[in-house]
Amino acid sequence: MKKILIPILISFVVLIFLFSYQVGQLSDKVLTVVFCDVGQGDAIYIRTPGEVDILVDGGPGNKVLGCLSENMPFWDREIELVFATHPDADHISGLIDIIESYSVKSFNTVSAKKDTRVFDALKKIISNKKVPYREISEGDTFSLSDGVQIVTLWPAKEFSSDDTNDYSMVQHLKLGEFDLLLTGDITYQILNGLDFDLNLFEVVKLPHHGSKTGVGDSTFEKIRTSFAIISAGKNNQYHHPHPSVLSLLKKFGVEYKRTDEQGSIKIVTDGKTTKVVE
Repeated sequence: MKKILIPILISFVVLIFLFSYQVGQLSDKVLTVVFCDVGQGDAIYIRTPGEVDILVDGGPGNKVLGCLSENMPFWDREIELVFATHPDADHISGLIDIIESYSVKSFNTVSAKKDTRVFDALKKIISNKKVPYREISEGDTFSLSDGVQIVTLWPAKEFSSDDTNDYSMVQHLKLGEFDLLLTGDITYQILNGLDFDLNLFEVVKLPHHGSKTGVGDSTFEKIRTSFAIISAGKNNQYHHPHPSVLSLLKKFGVEYKRTDEQGSIKIVTDGKTTKVVE
């Protein structure tokens, strides 16, 4: 009997410890943004002060599940908002596993489609699970009761292109004095032409994993920031981030961190003070 009780008691103590630890970690009313290390792709987990869980993209495989298990309370199995910036596999493959593992309350994406098995599989599971689905565009805004606002800046409603990257969702997330720019795989030609209600962002996620197609010479003149995130896979075949992009960051004095070097990168803010959690 004792042999049975001891493992049960140990498991109970471990669960109590995990619960207390995560409650302590998440009790402060702050906005947490985690740029997940998912390899050569994008996945960004956001938890708002009001405990709303948001996921922007899911990466190329199932590594996003590990990122969520590390940063989301283990008892919370709901994700209120999911955004798929565009239909490329390195952004949507992991969303299939997310919908299998979590209750997704709202799935939002762009109008672009792609004739691939991954895209078809994602559409199928969204339909089978009856996940509320919406195609959004420029001007669509999500205003949460805790003060977080997400404004969609791109794509334009009538936009048309043969390149799915051109449809990449560009979003401005706001909380108090904190402003974050999320850019998917957008090109600098489109990004530089957008109208912003401000041009100073605390954090910018560089487009397309630091590709030279994502930022140009005038990008950091229009979009000013002191900190950038590069989401890229270690030793990736595309050699992202491109040396010219790193040179631009140095030229404009922009500090940056890379998921291929640092792993997942966590940013925490109360809307006034912002810090990178090592």
